[in-house]
Amino acid sequence: MSWAMKIPTDSLPNPAARHVLLCMANYAGPEGCGAFPSALTISSQTGLSERTVRLKLDELEKAGFIAEGNQAIAAAYIDRRDRRPVVYDLQLNRGANAAPRKERGADKRTGCSSQQNGVQENAKRGAAAAPNTPLNHQGTEEQQLQRDLAAEIAEQDLAAAECPSPNQRFAMFAAWEPSAKALADQIAIAGIPADSVPDAAVRSFKGFYAARPGTVDSAHGWCYRLVQWVKRERVKAAGQGQAPDFDDTSWAENLGGL
Repeated sequence: MSWAMKIPTDSLPNPAARHVLLCMANYAGPEGCGAFPSALTISSQTGLSERTVRLKLDELEKAGFIAEGNQAIAAAYIDRRDRRPVVYDLQLNRGANAAPRKERGADKRTGCSSQQNGVQENAKRGAAAAPNTPLNHQGTEEQQLQRDLAAEIAEQDLAAAECPSPNQRFAMFAAWEPSAKALADQIAIAGIPADSVPDAAVRSFKGFYAARPGTVDSAHGWCYRLVQWVKRERVKAAGQGQAPDFDDTSWAENLGGL
């Protein structure tokens, strides 16, 4: 981490990128190898959004401060490929007097050589050979527990988003599609035409509530909210002799009470 703290501001002027790099350095090994905190973990520790974290990681990689490392490290912890964060190596030789020596057979990209039980990091010139450290060299036990918990929560959230049960309460998400039967039932109860809920209304409804993750409801509850809002907008537009325009976002000002 001291390496990241000593980088001149003219080399890395963006405070957010510097904050992300400091967080990455906290998870790297002694030679800067094998840091793989997820974007969610970095977001929780820096206060930046996950999108900003990913953008700053890209900026740091393009600027040469980090580079993709040995991806087998993350694979040893996380079975599913689509759940694995990218493993990065800090480029300690950027701005340093001398780069760490690579041993014979070392990975040219990472500077680390693979061993049977993990990753053998290279020792600096003149130093004693480094021991074969376990893969769990990313930080303290508490940090590892935090990463495991964050990964578990993210997997649970994704599973709930992909297929929430009928009685499960969940926050709105972009891939949500109202159940055809539940929507038809609510339309019939509301007494409006069967084709009263166009795709534009569903998109606008999802866009409004996806930005408010504190609001949760069941699958049927979301259909009720959607139909009640559409019904109110139809009545309002009919009173003005117009058809409801669901692409117009002015409706959102009155949606919070649903």
